Amino acid sequence: MNPSRITLSGSLFASDAGRSHGGFEYNAEWDATLTVEGTTGTLGLVLRVGLGDAPEQHEFRVEGFSMDPSAVNMIIEGQPVTLVWVEDDAIWDHAYDRYYIASLGGDAPQGEIRGVITPAIFPGLAGTYYVELRLRT
Repeated sequence: MNPSRITLSGSLFASDAGRSHGGFEYNAEWDATLTVEGTTGTLGLVLRVGLGDAPEQHEFRVEGFSMDPSAVNMIIEGQPVTLVWVEDDAIWDHAYDRYYIASLGGDAPQGEIRGVITPAIFPGLAGTYYVELRLRT
């Protein structure tokens, strides 16, 4: 499915702990809005809560967007990203049931790694950070 115009919204979470929960000095969450027309668009971030606004930019170029019931695929600032459909999100006690999610962290247990994403997309976040992008229509 490649709709001519679509908007997905959700959040981006980052933690210097390298995992979703646990010891940290820096945690933050941004409201995330992905707007695409055809296969190109932008991902915008607005800080919602956190210990500072670490990313050096808040709008990101999106290319190669595609979406089906099981995944959202795109390239953000030249990096491949795949968000997978999560019907039942036990990591966050079901707060993100029925979201497309991608997550990765330098110290994350295998069960916390979903889809394909890298903190390198977001300048200002260290490569060892845990990042989780959650979006839905």
